[in-house]
Amino acid sequence: MIVVSLSLFASLAFGQATDVKILNAINPPTSNNIQMGDVLSRSIEVEVDAAYQLPKASLPMKGESRNGIELRDVSVQTSKGSSTTIYKITLSYQVFVSAAKPVVMQLPDEHLALIGGAKALSIDIPAWKFWYTPLVAEGIPNAKDNMQPQSKPALIDLSMHDARLWAALTLLVIGLLGLVYVNADKRWLPFMNGAFAQAHRNIKKLGHEQAANKNALMYMHQAFNKIYGANLFANELEHFLSANPKFLKMKQEIAQFFEQSNAALFASRAANAIQLQELKTLSKRLRDCERGV
Repeated sequence: MIVVSLSLFASLAFGQATDVKILNAINPPTSNNIQMGDVLSRSIEVEVDAAYQLPKASLPMKGESRNGIELRDVSVQTSKGSSTTIYKITLSYQVFVSAAKPVVMQLPDEHLALIGGAKALSIDIPAWKFWYTPLVAEGIPNAKDNMQPQSKPALIDLSMHDARLWAALTLLVIGLLGLVYVNADKRWLPFMNGAFAQAHRNIKKLGHEQAANKNALMYMHQAFNKIYGANLFANELEHFLSANPKFLKMKQEIAQFFEQSNAALFASRAANAIQLQELKTLSKRLRDCERGV
């Protein structure tokens, strides 16, 4: 038990302990089966008159060793009020002793003197006894005979990680298929051999010969006619878009295509490489619309 006392026993007897009030006292939770290297902590919280102070010189020195018990840490928390001061003192000890059999040991008593008041007051923390247990029993011929089998580590449930892995792989496969679906020109892939997909493949194969532009226009018209189900003319564009709304976002480009097509096929306007490149780009965008991309 931790107690707070006056330095003079007679003062306690006459009720002057009201100058120091214990608010809380905590010892280590267990007093048996303590082994080498274990850390034992105890704390006390007291309230004293504001005139009294706990100087650093009254505290035990960190690192001090007594009978195999080393003071590992000392901490003091101070809370000042209008008429009183609260001190919370925490002492941590570490056991460094070599004994071949169980033995009773103790945390040392501490005497913390208070200064500044009219009376000589102190905080006395008594010794705290515990049973020390050796790591190896006494008298065994070989440490191997005292070894205990190691327990197997607990298995980690990987089912959640497996589910996440499969979900990630599924998303990866879907993403790759999406990229292939958007960019591939192979006709053997399902849903990849639409009218504009064929037109785009054919246009990409064209060189820079004089008839390349007219051939590209022909491939484009064939794609429009195949989707429309009949020959599609510029004045029927609204009906075509109404029947195929997936091409609505390309309405302006399609109208411009028919205008350029009429100029090239019927007005004999000279073809050039820039127009051919525009048809390649247009056929690809119409292919994407055809695929719903």
